[in-house]
Amino acid sequence: MAGGCGSGATIETESDLASLRLAANTYHQAASAKDRAAVVALYDENALMVPPNADLVEKLEGVQSYRFGFLETPGVELQFEILRAEISTSGDIGWTLSIGDITINNPEGPPGRDIIRDFHTWKKQTDGSWKVVVDMWNSELPTNE
Repeated sequence: MAGGCGSGATIETESDLASLRLAANTYHQAASAKDRAAVVALYDENALMVPPNADLVEKLEGVQSYRFGFLETPGVELQFEILRAEISTSGDIGWTLSIGDITINNPEGPPGRDIIRDFHTWKKQTDGSWKVVVDMWNSELPTNE
């Protein structure tokens, strides 16, 4: 975690880090609930998504039209764990690294499973909330080459 000078800055930094973790958990809960509107609402106007093996998705308009597979695929269950979260000394930028355990319940066979590494860069908004400005993720599954 980034700290500041003096005890006042450290207390504020701890508070900022707690609010960043809360924002990340809110994202995870919305994703797990398949609440598209709540997920999209957590992206900044200038967001950039870097999906694996796909084109970049730019700005909030791009995020709004992006097909979130985990939201739209029936039988998908998600569980996330934040591995690490940090904020800048200035307190306006933060990042989180989470592991997502994805189960795809298949009615015609055994469930599928994937583990994703999900990296978000967050920007603190003027109202004190955090929004995702960069979203990158990848899978632990081998590529099909």
